[in-house]
This record gives sequence, C-alpha cells and structure tokens, in this order.
Amino acid sequence: MAQAKIACQKLCFSNEEKMLYEELRGKIFKELVKIEELEDGYTFVLEGKEHLLSDLVIWIPLEKKCCPFLKFTINIYHDDYLYLKLTGPDETKQFLLLELKLDQK
Repeated sequence: MAQAKIACQKLCFSNEEKMLYEELRGKIFKELVKIEELEDGYTFVLEGKEHLLSDLVIWIPLEKKCCPFLKFTINIYHDDYLYLKLTGPDETKQFLLLELKLDQK
C-alpha cells in the first residue's frame, strides 16, 4: 500500500487569502498553552475559547485548502480552554511542528 504524501499547497491561496491565513494562524497559535502528542498528530490546547471559535471557523477551511490531508477536531469542555486536534497520515506530526514553527517553543 502506498503511503499518502503530505505537502502544503500554499500556492493555492490568493494574496488576500494568504494574508488572512497568516493573520489568523498567528492569532490562534498565540493562545497556545500546551501541546499534547497523539499517535497521528497533536492536540493544541488554546486559551480564549470564546474569541478563538470565530477565528477557527475562518482559518480551518483555509488550512484545509492548502493541507487537504489534515483532519480537524475541536473539543470544548467545562474549562477555559479550546482543544484543537490536528491529525493525519504518517509524517503529519513532523510536518506540523515544522510548518507551525512549534519545534522552537
């Protein structure tokens, strides 16, 4: 069985989409509190769930456009955090760390 290829396709964005994508990604991951490692990706624990939800509603379709291999799950519990789970095929974890520049945190 052939492995799925993962690659970011940022050339799919118009200039306006690229600017919006970068702005939203910065706002979202600025709220990062903790990263939980999963077998096939990560859960990103984020503060400020009230204002992040509206940003995620816009950011996720953009992220899906350039990285169609990602699977997105949002969990909200009775605490102050939002849990954004990004998973996918093999090599997704390394891709996410490099693409989101989280290996430097």
